[in-house]
Amino acid sequence: MNKNGASPKEEKNPLVSIIITSYNYGRYLSEAIESALNQTYPNIEVIVVDDGSEDNTEKIAKSYPVHYVYQPRRGVASARNNGIKLSCGEYFVNLDADDKLLPEYVTKTINVMMKDPKTGFVVTGSIFWNERRNFKTIWIPDKIRTKYSLHAGWKGSLGCALFRRAAFDSLEYGYDNNLPAYEDLDVCYRLLLKGWKAKTVFEPLHVYRIHCNSLDPKGSPKRAYVENIICSKYQFRRTFRKLHALYEKTFDRIIKLVNNPIGYLKGIKEKIMLESWMKAINQNDSSCEEIQEIANEIYLNIYFLTKFYRNKYLRSHYMRQINALKDELLKKMNNNGAFYPVALGFPTRRALEEAKVR
Repeated sequence: MNKNGASPKEEKNPLVSIIITSYNYGRYLSEAIESALNQTYPNIEVIVVDDGSEDNTEKIAKSYPVHYVYQPRRGVASARNNGIKLSCGEYFVNLDADDKLLPEYVTKTINVMMKDPKTGFVVTGSIFWNERRNFKTIWIPDKIRTKYSLHAGWKGSLGCALFRRAAFDSLEYGYDNNLPAYEDLDVCYRLLLKGWKAKTVFEPLHVYRIHCNSLDPKGSPKRAYVENIICSKYQFRRTFRKLHALYEKTFDRIIKLVNNPIGYLKGIKEKIMLESWMKAINQNDSSCEEIQEIANEIYLNIYFLTKFYRNKYLRSHYMRQINALKDELLKKMNNNGAFYPVALGFPTRRALEEAKVR
């Protein structure tokens, strides 16, 4: 034991607090808690903050060896602040009750964190899991933007991050209770402005569950409201995003073409084909939101395919995803009973029935 009462093992593996916030997400809570308890890192505590739930959140939480606390409904920012106050870890992770951590999340992020005492937070890649259709897409942060700490231009939330308590405590206040979303992004901006560094583990170590209540669509009043608040607080963000959009349309395309000519040209071919397909869909049946959802996922996977084409694992993953999505899109289109031109690569419903008879 040292003078602080910590054993050498505890000094080598400092306590990490995993704070899970839940509001009526009892149906997902077990998976979140188990993903926290099953970490390969040996020294963790798990805290569940119930933000005024009216479902079975309390019952689920109390069935596990975790610290459960209830508070009247005040919002996710308040719940996170409360959980941090109750935690004892030198480092902490905020996990939404509908998401999960992969087993090595804490081990790999804490290893990066402890290399530099000026690192304020560490982010990782994520697996976006569409629960309704059981479909997964891998997302990994951009290395160039990460290297130069340009998280200030992040287009959305950061998913899940490991924070250094000393860095968090250096802020004038914790999570902003006035923000109904992007509160984690706001904290990271403030940490960067304070001089703390951001680091990244370029692996998907966090599972982001997509379901009917997880995302606000583009153009929704809530999303627009939060975007305006974030951009008004950080004027550089709006400028950075415009510059980055210009970069993606120019130099980024040139770099992709030079580094990965095969992958880039294949991506263009896939996009052209998909645009033709979607034009046929819109002409025949513009009411099917599920078809549009599948098409959007194909676009996303094509984007990642061109971006990570040189990575054999990711290339294979995205190609499998694209092929599976195209098969699903084809089935949905023909099951809708609409007529789609054979010239665009879609057999008509009649052709499919005739093939079955043969």
